[in-house]
Amino acid sequence: MVNLNNQGKCVVTLKPNAQLPSQQPYQAVVSLINDKGEGFERLSDLLSHYMLKSEQLVTTLVLAADDKVAAGLLIQRLAPIGIGNLRLGQVQYASQNEFGMNEDDNRIAILASSLKREELLTLPGERILHRLFWQEKLLLLDRAQTEPAPHFSCTCSDDRVRKMIFGLGPAEARRLVAELGKIEVGCDFCGAKYRFDSVDVTQIFSTAGQPPPISAAAG
Repeated sequence: MVNLNNQGKCVVTLKPNAQLPSQQPYQAVVSLINDKGEGFERLSDLLSHYMLKSEQLVTTLVLAADDKVAAGLLIQRLAPIGIGNLRLGQVQYASQNEFGMNEDDNRIAILASSLKREELLTLPGERILHRLFWQEKLLLLDRAQTEPAPHFSCTCSDDRVRKMIFGLGPAEARRLVAELGKIEVGCDFCGAKYRFDSVDVTQIFSTAGQPPPISAAAG
């Protein structure tokens, strides 16, 4: 990779297939040097660095390509904190960095890194997983038996944003519209933008359009 005087940058842009008119692509920028000030020689190492710096996720990547096939293996530990996430039993991790140094994490990363280029380009995914992790308990997600199939989704909506504005109270909401001309709320997760002018705000606080009280479950 061209990285003149270690001043190069890596830009990762994620653009939804069905992008809404108000939706902006997600973009992150990281430098082409590691924490030691050294440049990256492999794209896989650069992307692992990006995942750590931008997403705070320790990631192991193995990539390979020829004139017919491009393939990759991604090993990533889910965040240890979160409802419905990993059940770690007696093991607790204080931070992302700590679980990155865990013995189990390091073993999985070493096994993944042992994957050879020829294997990655020629073997089916299930066989690669069995060959690398035959001592581990593997769970294979069958999309044909999963309803709904895994997909990207976001819980933001126009209704939820209206409830949030309602929670501000009429005086504060109208003050914002008077100062800015509108109230604009952006979702950091999916990039959707919600805009409300004075007419919208009036409707939110009107008797007919008044939303129900915000429940404790609404975030």
